[in-house]
Amino acid sequence: KSTFEVCMTVNDHGHWGYNKHDTKFKSTRTLVRNLADIASKGGNYLLNVGPTATGEIVGPEADALRAVGKWMKTNGDSIYGTTASPFEAVPLWGRVTKKDKTLYLHVFEWPADGKLVVPLPTSMKPASARLLGDASKKLDVQLGEEEPVVITGLPDKAPDPDNSVIVLQCE
Repeated sequence: KSTFEVCMTVNDHGHWGYNKHDTKFKSTRTLVRNLADIASKGGNYLLNVGPTATGEIVGPEADALRAVGKWMKTNGDSIYGTTASPFEAVPLWGRVTKKDKTLYLHVFEWPADGKLVVPLPTSMKPASARLLGDASKKLDVQLGEEEPVVITGLPDKAPDPDNSVIVLQCE
């Protein structure tokens, strides 16, 4: 359940209707990261596009919606029906959404060393981890020094350059 709503336009000029002079639009990276950021805080993202006088969504706005739709097709579970992050602070590597005992780790900054350090609240115990886009790729979960969780076995390269999602199942 959302506690607030963020209303933004796809274009960078802030026009809420069609404007043929709009030439600057938010990137796919910005849109999917905004979506994860807002969901991780318990909010709803209302993304506005300006249809033409005939009701068509054209050009870069249509492309942006297709790109977000493609990302959601793979990663929608990390957004739909989730609640805000249980973490006290925003992780440096990205954002977190939650559904029951499942955490969705939205990794914006892929770790070069193949290890993702997760400051899991002490009330949560990790059980397993996997990439959301590839259920067959199991990741290793271990407790690190001073109790942070460390996820290893990550691919060298982020599966999605804009927002790769790791599913962390807790007991």
